[in-house]
Amino acid sequence: MDWKEKLHKIVADSSGEVVALRRHLHAHPEPSGEELQTSLHLYQLLGKLGLDVRMGPEGCGVVANSPTKNVSAPCIVLRGDIDALRIQDSKQVTYKSTNPGIMHACGHDAHAAIIYGTILVLTKFSQMDCCPWPLCYRAIFQPAEETATGARQMIEAGVLEGADNIFALHVDPARRTGEIALRSGTLTAHCDSLKITIRGQGGHAARPHESKDPIGAAAQLISTLYQFVPRATDSHDAVVL
Repeated sequence: MDWKEKLHKIVADSSGEVVALRRHLHAHPEPSGEELQTSLHLYQLLGKLGLDVRMGPEGCGVVANSPTKNVSAPCIVLRGDIDALRIQDSKQVTYKSTNPGIMHACGHDAHAAIIYGTILVLTKFSQMDCCPWPLCYRAIFQPAEETATGARQMIEAGVLEGADNIFALHVDPARRTGEIALRSGTLTAHCDSLKITIRGQGGHAARPHESKDPIGAAAQLISTLYQFVPRATDSHDAVVL
């Protein structure tokens, strides 16, 4: 059996554990900044693999390094997020959310399971002493992605120190099963939110000139904003309002 066949066997033998982890995480979602039990569960699983594991700031997030630092190999980092959304899970499956009003609706349970599965396979593979190249890898399980705060916290905690390359994972329903898309630079979007308050003044329906109608102003603003984007940004830049 050559190394490719051994690798395929490890993947096949590990698939059940990966599916079980994904369903466990799906059934026990935690919102941004509160991923304590999620992080602890991943910490314990990764520790059993013999990895160098540590928790993120305030017990949210996990980082795990390959058992030994191979100085001849670049350090490849895999990153996935772990927080859930405040959405009610109304589907009827055995692994539906057990936390009312919280759901893994953005696939972060899958991200965590995929990253763990990859690390599981790499660890087993490296222990077989049949890998044709040296391995040095790291897994980052990032909290609070939805609130755009977790990445900075993890970076400030030093999770990127010594990293040579990093793959930031996200599932994409537009891709076929088994298909992976890669590109250097931006692939998905970063979102910002803004709040605009329009204040009006009430009046009599027969004397609209004495009132300040916020509805008309809001309608005009919405139309103007949609027209503004293509005229204020380069057509080569991807911007969605």
